[in-house]
Amino acid sequence: MTAESPQEEVQIAPSTEGKMPLAITKEVKSIKKELVENDLDVVSVIEYLNDKANKQFKASSKATARLVKGRFSEGYTVADCKKAIDTKAKNWLDDPHWQKYLRPSTLFNATNFENYLEESRGSDLPESSPPKPLELDFSKGEA
Repeated sequence: MTAESPQEEVQIAPSTEGKMPLAITKEVKSIKKELVENDLDVVSVIEYLNDKANKQFKASSKATARLVKGRFSEGYTVADCKKAIDTKAKNWLDDPHWQKYLRPSTLFNATNFENYLEESRGSDLPESSPPKPLELDFSKGEA
């Protein structure tokens, strides 16, 4: 028989074909779990936007997902995204000119998002009464 014959094939180590070492498997599972959770967060944010703005954006869109995930990678949360949506929906929903900007490309753009979120934080402050007008009494003269 020749060396090429399958009958003479010798394996030096036991076959681990199709299996990864345990440490790598755990790391892959962790990464997959993180990706799934991140995707679920994107779905949650886009569904919230669709509900608030009466739109039909797809969370499965790569461009949409990239925008929302970009904000997550900067440390923002689902709650932050929803606050920004609430703020801009309140400002723009009833205005036909601005209503068209209730979309992921505007709301979750890196240059806009922080500003929208700050607007929402400002609106979280309790409303104070307007300042009282200054009353001048000229009858008292200079002091």
